[in-house]
Amino acid sequence: MRQSNILDTQPPLLATHHFTFAFVGLALMSGITIGMNKILVTLLALHLNAESWQIGLLIGAESLSMMLMSLPAGIFISRFSARWVYGISSLGAMALYPLIGYSNSWYLAAMFLFIAGICIPFRVVAMNTSWLERLPEVGTSRGGWYRGTLMLGIGLVGPLLGNLASSHFGVHGSYWITSILFAVMSFYGFSILSHTRIIESSKSVRGGVKDMLRHLADPMVRQVCIYDGLGGMVRGFFGTFIIIIAVKQFNWSAQQGITLMVVEGATFVAVLLLLGHFVAKLGEKVTYNLSHGSLITGLLFLGLSGGIVGLLIGAVLQAIGQALNHLVNISRLAHSGKNMGHVSGLFTMVGMAGGFAGATLGGFLSKGFVLQDIFLLWIPIWLAVCPGFRGFISSIFKKPA
Repeated sequence: MRQSNILDTQPPLLATHHFTFAFVGLALMSGITIGMNKILVTLLALHLNAESWQIGLLIGAESLSMMLMSLPAGIFISRFSARWVYGISSLGAMALYPLIGYSNSWYLAAMFLFIAGICIPFRVVAMNTSWLERLPEVGTSRGGWYRGTLMLGIGLVGPLLGNLASSHFGVHGSYWITSILFAVMSFYGFSILSHTRIIESSKSVRGGVKDMLRHLADPMVRQVCIYDGLGGMVRGFFGTFIIIIAVKQFNWSAQQGITLMVVEGATFVAVLLLLGHFVAKLGEKVTYNLSHGSLITGLLFLGLSGGIVGLLIGAVLQAIGQALNHLVNISRLAHSGKNMGHVSGLFTMVGMAGGFAGATLGGFLSKGFVLQDIFLLWIPIWLAVCPGFRGFISSIFKKPA
């Protein structure tokens, strides 16, 4: 195999303690920006009177560009370091996202979202890479801190601030606020993220992508990617349509729909931040079974409930399942000993592919199904990969000795 040289010419990294808290601060700010943008896109879609399938394509456009650029992002980060890639891509997002607010049709908004979304995977993979590199010294029990603070911003603080900003400054003005946040994060992230570079001068980007895809031959990496991809499908559908379901099916206000997102996000964050030690003691197999069982039960509540209590229970159970799933996945990758830039790019890509599939498939399925019923369609897919359910089925059909 071709050997790679590690080039480390930058000043020493922050000490573990300082890095941990500086990083989660960056994650929180990043999550707030993403959460605000999600709410602003939904409010813009409602303002444009977009139909469900159009909203699915609208949200899916950003996810598609993010998915397509995740693998190249891993290559560029390996070559140029996480800090440089993060800083430059954040400046790109700063310039592009305000354009979305000026869209006067759903397809124009989708086009701007697709273009702006190109910047996001470079930011996400850069943060994932830096976190995975440092996680063994930070501690596996803190593995959920990054995703937890990120989701605190995405699912709780961001939607609240997005709703508040849109009521005072409108959608256009709110997008300019997120632009300022991207600018701040560009310099903040540059100062704390990894400067590790892997020199592979004789290898093209295409060759690097092939190397990344070869990681899928590893059963552990493949399983982690399957679980995260399916989790992304559920998250993509929930995040895209839960407000639409609340407004159009139950005749709630948009603010009441946002409440469901906030509760789901708060639960997800709480599990990631507080249950790391608990998951480490339970082990991978037990945690996976608990995760998938909770997620499937949550989907049942979300798909069958006719009122606020049932939907809240479903949102909470679904969030618990997603969080436990992530805690095991991230721990397994961090201790895999593989190229973190490559693995991070692959991991990010499958999650974003799931989000794209959840949003777009949900939109198209809404032509033949009631939106809420689509929650039930994800259940057979999860049952097919759940190790506990597969073991149970195998024991039923196993012939006695």
